[in-house]
Amino acid sequence: MKTQRIEEKSGPTAAPVRAWLIRVGCASDPILPPAIIPLDGLSRLVLGRKDGEGRPGPDRFESHDPWMSGDHVALERKEDSWELRDLGSSNGTLIWGQRRTLSPLQDGDLFETGGTFWLFREQPGEPPGPLGTGPLSSLSLPFLQVAERVRKIARTKVPVLICGATGTGKEVLAKALHELSGREGPFLAINTAAIQTTLVAAELFGVERGAHSLAERARPGQVRTADKGTLLLDEIGDMPLEVQASLLRVLQESEVLPVGGDVPIKVDVRFVCATHQDLPQMVQDGRFRADLYARLKGTVLEVPSLEDRPEDLGLLIQRLLARLGTPDAVLTPAAYRSLLLYRWPLNIRELEKALETALALSDRGRIELEHLPSEIQGALPSPSRPPEAVDGQSRQQELLRLLELHRGNVTAVARSMGYSRVMVHRWMKQMQIDPATFRG
Repeated sequence: MKTQRIEEKSGPTAAPVRAWLIRVGCASDPILPPAIIPLDGLSRLVLGRKDGEGRPGPDRFESHDPWMSGDHVALERKEDSWELRDLGSSNGTLIWGQRRTLSPLQDGDLFETGGTFWLFREQPGEPPGPLGTGPLSSLSLPFLQVAERVRKIARTKVPVLICGATGTGKEVLAKALHELSGREGPFLAINTAAIQTTLVAAELFGVERGAHSLAERARPGQVRTADKGTLLLDEIGDMPLEVQASLLRVLQESEVLPVGGDVPIKVDVRFVCATHQDLPQMVQDGRFRADLYARLKGTVLEVPSLEDRPEDLGLLIQRLLARLGTPDAVLTPAAYRSLLLYRWPLNIRELEKALETALALSDRGRIELEHLPSEIQGALPSPSRPPEAVDGQSRQQELLRLLELHRGNVTAVARSMGYSRVMVHRWMKQMQIDPATFRG
């Protein structure tokens, strides 16, 4: 995970910077729900172990973590910033895996008290509300913005294009959209990249018996099967150009012509498409039809990568352990720490496989550091704290330089900077930069 402090532009429309604390999770009790603690109005907050005496208050938050001390650590406001102070705890306080007794906090800092892990946030805008349930629940502001758009468009017929890196949960988002839509038909998903190129049309639009050598019987195809429901076309960027033309007809006319057929058949399907590719760039290169892209991009949802939503890691660990049938599993602090420090290039899918493997290797559901894949074990922190973020002016100069260099290609800029597209889009919005002006 990266630590970023985003400098807000001054002016009458600038959102006030708010601070809040998130209990991401607890190693000894990974099914413990995350918690949000707003810091507005506080000058000091003490985190400590709940010992039965009951000392709660607006300036104190207690946890059942046995590795925490009664009064473990305090967050103290210092003018316009916050500072972390260890209160003489038995097991110490770690920031980014390094023991600290006194340290300033900046947005995105991860620290631990015993076996409980916390994330400090200081950003413009409102902190997340109470944690809900279901696949759209989250503590990450970027993901919550996507979830809100899903709720707003669910009952419309607007086509939806879901963009995001591999393993970010695009299909989960599409299923949630269908469940909220009220459509009576089924939800179907088809990965166009996994189908033999010559068979994509038959798989989607159906085939009449005898239309080709493999058509021993008539098949309706996925589009007709999804009638009155929702069809997710995953990896739409891999669809052959000739099939793209047929799909455009379906979108325009709401009818499908089976392979080998003569009469089009009316359908009522909500199309949701997903891709990890840069479709605008593919349109420019002639690898994706511009007219089809115009039809698909009614609403574009950018799913943030797992690296950009670290506050959700504990929640996702909780859900995945339940899905794997081991909700009572526990982790050592070192194992939990490594899961939080790892960058997850393959996102949620990689997290699930890591937990599945660790559970298979563990003894009675106790996950040790050695049970995790070696690359995740290697995510334990380096001797130094992550470098301080550059100031807002330096970042703006670098962003403008790269946008000029890459002609407004946000994906290429994000890759050059080592950040996600979601983060680069967020900076451009704050700095009022329009990448289209660089596309010439």
